[in-house]
Amino acid sequence: MKKGLLLIAAIIFIAFNSNAQLALDDFQDGNIDGWLHISPTFASYNTTWHINEYSGEYTLRASCYDGTDNHATEQWAVSPSFSTPASGTITLEFDNDQNYNPYQDLEAYYSTDFAGDSASFMTSTWTQITGLTLSTGGWTVVHSTNDISATAGNSNVYIAFKYVSTNDAGGVWDVDNVQVTVSSSVNDITTSAKLFPNPATSVLNIQSEVNISNITVANVIGQRVLNVNNLNTNNYKLELNTLTNGVYLININNVDGTSAVAKFVKK
Repeated sequence: MKKGLLLIAAIIFIAFNSNAQLALDDFQDGNIDGWLHISPTFASYNTTWHINEYSGEYTLRASCYDGTDNHATEQWAVSPSFSTPASGTITLEFDNDQNYNPYQDLEAYYSTDFAGDSASFMTSTWTQITGLTLSTGGWTVVHSTNDISATAGNSNVYIAFKYVSTNDAGGVWDVDNVQVTVSSSVNDITTSAKLFPNPATSVLNIQSEVNISNITVANVIGQRVLNVNNLNTNNYKLELNTLTNGVYLININNVDGTSAVAKFVKK
């Protein structure tokens, strides 16, 4: 995926002129580490979303059939948290398919006040994402692209998929290739910053035109690995000693509400 970064003399001048990936999970590692599974209503049959494998392809699946009967369930799968920049178009994309006449359509939600644990789930605000493109059955896979720009400027954003069944109707829903991206055109550039050296070994220098409020670093699958708050400086040295070698996405939020996203390499 293109990151739209202009590299000059090993310094990245950050500008939103294409897509940057904030979170991703294609489940091809066969696990759902970091996802939280909640069944808030039907505790008597506490089945949850799980990994399904077919011909080497892995998906996130919800069903309610035990081999004999359907069961009344309410199953939520909540993504790991990710941060969003203050500007740009933020988009959720995912593939989905279904079969066996599900009780109701798959639903998707986001939250910016969820604390990341089951105890806070019921007291958090979950906003339904409307306009999903959903499979009509027969295991037909379709792709859904949905604007979630309302989440902009938050350091903890969560995506959730919801499945509901009854004792009489269940069916199966699969979700795959979940990604969240941010994009903007050249005309939407709100700030610029410099990162150097890149690649970096132990320290990444960050210089911004305005004072920086906070910095978040995520790995290539969207998991937050570094977070620095309450900076109020336009020149900061980010310590990288806790990071393993690899590619990272850095989200820089400034005190004036502007932000920037860029890619850097730790070696």
